[in-house]
Amino acid sequence: MGPGLRRGHGLERLRKIEKYVGHAMTDLIDALTATRLLGIGRQTLYAYVSRGLIHAEPDPADPRRSLYRADEVEALIRRKARGRKPERVARAALDWGLPVLDSAITRIAEGGLFYRGVDAIALAGRATLEETARLLWDCGDIDPFEAPPAPPPALWAELLPRLASFTPVERCTALLALGEPAALAVWARRSASLWKDAGKLVREIAAAAAGVLPSALPVHEVLAKAWGVEAAAEQIRTTLVLCADHELNASTFTVRCIAATGASLPATLVGGLAALSGPLHGGTMSRCEALFDEIERDGDVGPVIAARLQRGDPIVGFSHPLYPDGDPRGRVLIELLPPGDRHRAILAAIEQLIGHPPNLDFGLAALSRSLGLPRGAAFTLFAVGRSVGWIAHALEQRSQPGLIRPRARYVGPAPVGA
Repeated sequence: MGPGLRRGHGLERLRKIEKYVGHAMTDLIDALTATRLLGIGRQTLYAYVSRGLIHAEPDPADPRRSLYRADEVEALIRRKARGRKPERVARAALDWGLPVLDSAITRIAEGGLFYRGVDAIALAGRATLEETARLLWDCGDIDPFEAPPAPPPALWAELLPRLASFTPVERCTALLALGEPAALAVWARRSASLWKDAGKLVREIAAAAAGVLPSALPVHEVLAKAWGVEAAAEQIRTTLVLCADHELNASTFTVRCIAATGASLPATLVGGLAALSGPLHGGTMSRCEALFDEIERDGDVGPVIAARLQRGDPIVGFSHPLYPDGDPRGRVLIELLPPGDRHRAILAAIEQLIGHPPNLDFGLAALSRSLGLPRGAAFTLFAVGRSVGWIAHALEQRSQPGLIRPRARYVGPAPVGA
C-alpha cells in the first residue's frame, strides 16, 4: 500500500466517509475526497486504480472527471486499520496525523484556510488584525480594542532602550511579565473582561516586538510606523491576517496545554512565543533569510540550490503537508511582491529546480526583504499575527474541562525488582 496508508488512519477516516456519503457505501466520491480520506496524493490514487484496489467511473456530470467507489475506499482504510496497535495510532496522530482536539476556530481543508467558516485568504484582502481577532475570539458585538490603551507600566519606557538588542521573543517575554496583576491572575472572570485583556495583550505584544510603546493605532500601522515603511502598511495588514491562526501547530498546541492548566492568559502567550522561537517553527523564516543571503552573495540561484541538494540540506520554505497543491498563504504573499522584484525570479528558479510551491515562511521572508523591513521582521509579523490565534485557542481551551495529558510509551530499561 502507498505511504499515505501507513500513518494516522482508521475509524476516524471512516467517520469522515460517513460525513461525505452517509451510510450508502456504494456512493461515488470525487478524487479530492478520496485522496483526503485516504491521506494520499493523486498519483497514489491512480496507482490504486491501476492495481484494481479502487475502481474509477466517469462522472455523469463531466465525463472528463472520474469518480471512485466509497465502499472500496472504506475497505482500504479498514484493511490497514486492522491489527494496528492503539499506541502506534496515537503516536501517528502527533505527527500531522488524526485530529486530537475539537475546535471551532480554524479549518484547513480542500486546500483552503477558514477562520470560523470564513475564507481566511479573502479575509486577508479586507480585514485588519483587530477585526480578525473579533472573529476568532467570537466576540459578537463587543470590540476588545474599543478603549484606548492604558498607559503601560513605568518600567516599559525605562526598559525599552535596554531591550533594543534583544530578539522580539525576548522583549515580549520580558514586557509581558510587567502586566497588571488582574491580567496575570488565574481566569475567574467573564469572557467579556477577558476579551478586553486580550485586546490589550495584542497591542502590547505588537509594541514590544517592534520596540515601541503601545498605541491605539491599528497593529499594522504601529509596525509600519516603527519600521519606517508607512507606505507598506497594507501589505503588513494582509500578512498579519494570514498569520493569525493555523489550527494546532506546535506553538498553538503549547498554548492550549498551558491554558488547560488554568494558567493566566499572558502565561499562555509566553509559552506560545517560546515554542515559536524554535528553528523548526518560527525560526524557519530565519533559515529562509539565510538562503536569500547565500543566493545574493553567490549571485546565482542554480548552483546554491544544487549544492544544498547535493549535501542533503533541506530547501526550507517550500511545500506544506496540509496543502498538497500549495500553501495559499504563501501564494498571496508572493503576489504582494512588486512586479519585477528579484525575489520573484529567485522563487521561479527554485520552483523549477525542486518542483514545490512556496509556503508561508518563504513568502514572509521574501516580502519582508522586498519591503526593506529590518532583519527578523518576518518572525515579528508571524508572532504578532499569531498572538490573536493563540488567544482564541486559549479562550476555547478555557471552556473545556480537564488537562491535556497524553501518555508516553515507555522504551527505557525494564524495571528492576526490589
